[in-house]
Amino acid sequence: MKNVFPRIFVLFGIWTLSTFRLSGQDNVESKIVASIDLTMMANDKVPVTIDPDTLDNDLIVYRLPKVIQGTYAIGDYGRFIEQFKAFDYEGNELLVLQKDVNSWEIQKAHNLDKIQYWVNDTFDIERSGAPNIPLSPSGTNIEPDNYILNLHGFVGYFDSLKNSPYELDITTPVDFKNTSALQYVTKELSADGKKTTLKYIASRYFDLTDNPMMFGDLEIEKFKVGHIDFELGVYSPHKIYSANKIKKSLLQMLKAQVTYLRNFKGAENYSIIVYLSDGKDESPKGFGGLEHNTSTVVIMPEYWEETKLYNIMFDMMAHEFFHIVTPMTVHSEDIHYFDYNNPTFSKHLWLYEGVTEYFSKLFKVDQNLISKEDFYDEMAYKIKDSKKFNDALSFTTMSENILTEKFKVNYPNVYRKGALMAMCLDILMREESHGKRSLLSLIKELSEKYGKNDPFMDDELITDITQMTYLSIGSFMEKHVVGSQPINYQDYLDKVGLIIQDGAIKPIDNPEPSKLQLRNIWLNKNTVKTTLIENVNVIPMNEEVVLEHQDVLIENGKIVDIHPTDTMASKVPIDLRIDGTDKYLIPGLSEMHYHWRNNDRNIATDFKLLLANGITTARNMGEYEGQDHITIRDKVKMGQILGPNYYTTGPYLQADKLQTVEDAIKVVQEHKDRRYDFIKIGDGRDIAKEVYLKLLEEAQKHHIPVIGHAQHNLPLEYSLRMKSIEHMEEFIYIFNTSDDFKYLNNDLDFLNAVAKQVKDSGIYVAPTLVIFEMITQYLDAEKFTELKANGLAKYLPKEDAAYWLSDENHYRANFVTGADKIDLGMEPLDFFKSYFKWMKTFTKILSDHEVPMLSGSDTFGMVVPGFSLHKEFEFLQEVGWIPYQILRSSTIVPARYLDVLASEGTISEGKNANLVLLNKNPLEDIGNTKSIEGVMLKGTWFSRDKLDTMLLEVEMSND
Repeated sequence: MKNVFPRIFVLFGIWTLSTFRLSGQDNVESKIVASIDLTMMANDKVPVTIDPDTLDNDLIVYRLPKVIQGTYAIGDYGRFIEQFKAFDYEGNELLVLQKDVNSWEIQKAHNLDKIQYWVNDTFDIERSGAPNIPLSPSGTNIEPDNYILNLHGFVGYFDSLKNSPYELDITTPVDFKNTSALQYVTKELSADGKKTTLKYIASRYFDLTDNPMMFGDLEIEKFKVGHIDFELGVYSPHKIYSANKIKKSLLQMLKAQVTYLRNFKGAENYSIIVYLSDGKDESPKGFGGLEHNTSTVVIMPEYWEETKLYNIMFDMMAHEFFHIVTPMTVHSEDIHYFDYNNPTFSKHLWLYEGVTEYFSKLFKVDQNLISKEDFYDEMAYKIKDSKKFNDALSFTTMSENILTEKFKVNYPNVYRKGALMAMCLDILMREESHGKRSLLSLIKELSEKYGKNDPFMDDELITDITQMTYLSIGSFMEKHVVGSQPINYQDYLDKVGLIIQDGAIKPIDNPEPSKLQLRNIWLNKNTVKTTLIENVNVIPMNEEVVLEHQDVLIENGKIVDIHPTDTMASKVPIDLRIDGTDKYLIPGLSEMHYHWRNNDRNIATDFKLLLANGITTARNMGEYEGQDHITIRDKVKMGQILGPNYYTTGPYLQADKLQTVEDAIKVVQEHKDRRYDFIKIGDGRDIAKEVYLKLLEEAQKHHIPVIGHAQHNLPLEYSLRMKSIEHMEEFIYIFNTSDDFKYLNNDLDFLNAVAKQVKDSGIYVAPTLVIFEMITQYLDAEKFTELKANGLAKYLPKEDAAYWLSDENHYRANFVTGADKIDLGMEPLDFFKSYFKWMKTFTKILSDHEVPMLSGSDTFGMVVPGFSLHKEFEFLQEVGWIPYQILRSSTIVPARYLDVLASEGTISEGKNANLVLLNKNPLEDIGNTKSIEGVMLKGTWFSRDKLDTMLLEVEMSND
């Protein structure tokens, strides 16, 4: 385990390692029954009874551990035992001599019936000043509503019976919940119905202590990732954090780790025990985690805010979970036959902790959770921080003598230099094998050779690794792991075209192709990834045509070849084949009027909704308080956030930000400095003409397009100076006055003349009909009832959906119910229907004049991102557009608007592979755009199953 807290936190001890199950041991004794009664708790103590089968010994020693695996520190758990007594079968006390703090010698042991004692907890005295108090992840907690049972603190062992099987009986109040990876057998209810006794079994003492438990007022979440069943138990004393929220914060990381490990079968189930400390004096302060074979105990502060808690827990669990690889399946005899009273330590901490720490960083860049630059920064920090320790120190010697003062101070370097050793070995493995092997593949080979039940000999491991790999690997380990020669990290980074410069790791300019290739293989950023979509009907969108039975070849996110099926002779191996038979391939769709509605929900959740609906380009239309869309856009570009090609305006500009021409100059400069793609005007009434014109002038000077709402108080030609007008509704306000808001100009001669003026200006228009039509659904009692039942609310944050589907919704409050009702001079529903009818009419007129239109839905209220774009398509079809026109508004027209037509908007060679595979022909009915079989974003394929999983994840995020 590693210290994952911010670097200023140096007081927290965080440990790792594992215990391991044995099978096939000789001379296994009869079972030992250990009973713990939580209903008898008094003064933070609980009684424990140990009942062995009949013993043959006259003298026997019972012990609690002095040291447990992974802590590399003395715990002396016998200190917490009180009133230790042994009884014979007649109920008489036997003579007991306490030999040391952890050991009790029992006389006439052949008459021993049972041992009884009380156990005090460690959480309360963690900061008492007493020496060697276990930090909380390896400690024990005994409270009325919570029990942390690190069983090495409750149950001991007999020297001669370490391999005896154990039965563990835990008696609890009937309403307690519990979590553990230990094998559960039966549950018995007491006669009065108030208590429950749970029975567990363990093959031996190692197995018992390898499975911590938590009981009490908990929340439990069970879920599956790949082949592994997870159980998460959370205790949050003030209910600040739920198991469901913590599960969601860990889910992406766990999925990525399971994917990274691929077919590695190190665990079938895994338990995560989370105790959140409320910060009281008697509450634990030694935050961190203790890892076991198939579980981890995590102790964290409940009072930390979400982002900090989740980020640190993410990093901690990223490290701990990788221990299912090593030492769980690759470990030495010192670990396998661990002596709790007089332990010896393996020489290979570099393997157990250094390799694990390295994998916990590498998998993130491999699985696109962080950028390459972030990974370089992580390793550069480790290089710098490792220099604080003795750099000329044999790691094997340090590891073997880790409890001594001389070497203990260097233990933290296991997570710095140990990880760097792993990095160098990984690069060497990849270089020697020409990219065919890696450190991970070597560890998998070692796990196959040894496995969790067959430990290696400490002194033979390096020889074994050398024989399994290359002489350069053996040489490195002899010099830098066994030997004390410092590592010149530049020698190894040079192999992948990187340089250490000013304390940072950076790419070399114009590296040799072989070095760049090795770097790409190392970081899973291969330069060639090929996909073939076979026998598909292509709708290229450069004309209204269907190219039947085509093979489309994609390399590195680009379309490189389109040929009739069976005529393409591919010169490269195909990584992925997609059957397009009877399916239709269109360019990715564009949501050109998107809003991130709720800061409480990660924008990546909205992106899943967009992607699941075939949207590969999105234009955000306002940066609100607490948002940073430049960072979002940049992270999407770097692959740190899975999202569509992303463009953004700056803050939503109202008149209060544009009072003077000086304000206009300042606003444009701020947009330029922040690198926004557009300036969005959100106020159509109160911006003075001279300020508006200055804004346009300054924006043109700095090449930043101005878009947004029309200027209602100025002639139309002023608004046509922008790049786009958002909402068909805006034309109503230009053509009438605020004094006569009910006026709708239906003079077709006038409207056609205006449409020609709009066309001649070159401006784009985003109709966004769906957002206005939604108002009529709010006001129509029958449709409002249907809206509540349409099933899309599950994809919105619960609070948002509850508001919009209630009478508190401000449209209903203003126009239907309550004291805020506004008089429109007619029925509100009729008023808004008249507006909507006019908007549809003018949308058709503008399209007849070939004004370029952008598809967008203004994701607000019950307009659910992704799904709403297909609803917009339906309204455009109602207006009279043919499907091809509608598809143009979402493909080729947005590409031209965004100045990316060279790479987007159509399906042709050289274009980016942003594609949607449909089961039905959208040119026959635009509703067929919803028949999505899969989506390709930047060359990455998302199948229907994957898209369904994304939708499920969004739904779960709203629980």
